[in-house]
Amino acid sequence: MPRFTARQLAQMVGGRLVGPADVSVQNVRALELAGAGDLAFLRTEARKDDARRCSAAVLVTPQELEHYAGTMIVCEDPGAAMAAILAAFAEARFPAPEGITRLASVSPSAVLREGVAVGDFAVIGEGSEIGAGAAIHSQVCVGRDCRVGERTILCAGVKVHDGCVIGSECLVQHNAVIGSEGFGFLQREGRQLKVPQVGTVRIGDRVQIGALTTVDRATLEATVIEDGAKLDDNCHVAHNCHIGPDCVIAAGAMIGGSVRLGRSVILAGDVAVKDHVSVGDGAIVAAGSGVHRDVAPGEVVWGYLIRPLAEQRRIFALLGRLPEMAQKLRRIEKELDALRRRPEGQP
Repeated sequence: MPRFTARQLAQMVGGRLVGPADVSVQNVRALELAGAGDLAFLRTEARKDDARRCSAAVLVTPQELEHYAGTMIVCEDPGAAMAAILAAFAEARFPAPEGITRLASVSPSAVLREGVAVGDFAVIGEGSEIGAGAAIHSQVCVGRDCRVGERTILCAGVKVHDGCVIGSECLVQHNAVIGSEGFGFLQREGRQLKVPQVGTVRIGDRVQIGALTTVDRATLEATVIEDGAKLDDNCHVAHNCHIGPDCVIAAGAMIGGSVRLGRSVILAGDVAVKDHVSVGDGAIVAAGSGVHRDVAPGEVVWGYLIRPLAEQRRIFALLGRLPEMAQKLRRIEKELDALRRRPEGQP
């Protein structure tokens, strides 16, 4: 079980310590459940009463809590501080494998830099290079001539196909597949003619790939995911796509072939993007949308098929009134029909 003092945590996040510095912290818990030895996170003014009842160290906003007897770590940005503290606890609770286990299979021609860890039943193929401090967990398969950057973590069951490149400080979650063959076929005389996919996948630095997510290799060149992009679980990135830096792609997103996403694009859950579509910098696509056209930079869209968000909201607001509107329309039609049937000159 990891254990830190309040002083260590305050130094870790650059916070100001109020109260006893030698308080031992063993866990981070929800505020309403935290007790002695726990660190709680105060998010809003409304929960100050909960904090006063809590005996744990509390990470708070720059304004101290009045009449709080416990230890406080006062931070300008409590959210970022909590992320750093959780990372420290996660590293202590879920350590990477150390060294190369006896049950790992590493090709003699592979290059493993200093501090690389390889777990049981992992495979590193011919000519591949693993950067310093990288962690290759159990049952990972890294194919031939791959490159994995420094301090990158490949969780259990990840598959990296031949010739793919993953940058530094990336996290690829369990059973993700990098470099599977793109879905390329030509229809000839009613039959499907396979087009071999001989390209690769290039993933930048600080990218996160969720569990069971698949990134297909390109037909000729490379499917690219740029620095800082975050992909959730169960996503599919098809061949020849280019995902811009710092994009966020939520669970279940399906991105067709040759799609281009600009910088900091957000695709919410269950979004489907048609092949050869471009989505501009900073655009947002709301959950469940079907993107059948290009999306302009900064545009916010929603719906299947997509419309500007404000327009789509107006449409949805009217849906509940459709029975009433239909009834009114039928009444108006009857009145108009009665007027047409009325003899001329009759009031």
